[in-house]
Amino acid sequence: MEQENKTVVSEVAPEEFVKKTIHEEVDQDELSNYSFIIQKLFALILKSVSKEEKEEVFGKLDAEITGRPFKVAIIGQSGVGKSSTLNAVFGLNLPVSDIKEGTTEIIEKVFHMRDGFNLSIYDMPGLLQSRSRDKVYEEMYKEVLPQCDVIVYVIKANSRNIGDDCKILKEVVLPICNANSVKDNLIIAVNKVDIIGESINPDDPELQWDDFRNEPSEKLWGCIHKKKMDIYEKLVDENLVLIQNSNALRPDQVVFYSANYEYNLGTFLKAITKAGKRGWIWTGVMGLERYMNNK
Repeated sequence: MEQENKTVVSEVAPEEFVKKTIHEEVDQDELSNYSFIIQKLFALILKSVSKEEKEEVFGKLDAEITGRPFKVAIIGQSGVGKSSTLNAVFGLNLPVSDIKEGTTEIIEKVFHMRDGFNLSIYDMPGLLQSRSRDKVYEEMYKEVLPQCDVIVYVIKANSRNIGDDCKILKEVVLPICNANSVKDNLIIAVNKVDIIGESINPDDPELQWDDFRNEPSEKLWGCIHKKKMDIYEKLVDENLVLIQNSNALRPDQVVFYSANYEYNLGTFLKAITKAGKRGWIWTGVMGLERYMNNK
């Protein structure tokens, strides 16, 4: 993919941060045979509508889809699989994340998908590495997150303790989301469910992922279910996920998946669809086609 740096930064003071936008092209040959599913659906619905009314509807639909990029922020500590998540869920081909500790850049990657639809990705630096840097990063979060249609916070499924992640969510991410009315845009994405068994007993073949069927073995599934319950319990204890609390997340805003095996992406897609006011755009424009093609 060709990259064009719109902004070049040489020296940055520690207390400041700057923006950098990188534009990347998606392989158009691969995508040229498709039309947006949302447009097909509207065409079916509007069969009996006049040509003028149909043009008005499609004009508004096109403006909503192409008027501004579909913006996604991805957050997570090192090694959780942010790039692999973006590749699996959004159909990209990213290398290992280039966000480095100590960065003071807000890096926005804009992917020109097709037919005027653009996907914008913010790969946010992780917190709790340095107090001085955390203050800078929090300001970056405050600027970026309110602009995003989907905010993905990635946690590694086999982590023994997600206390640090809960701290970041509770003290930084969720307050920003609530203050800017984008709480419904937030998804807690628990990645790497395929390696939960390895952290329990790497020598037990019954705890290995079934590569042929691309699903967990029966014994591994039991371990995954237990881990799910443990994580939910922790999120509830931290008041991050509650059914009847307008300041907390809903249970369906937590998804468990494997980016490496592209497992359980349907649940992820549903969470994106329900995200905020524009989550449906990804599903109708790109996501549903991608999910169907992966089945």
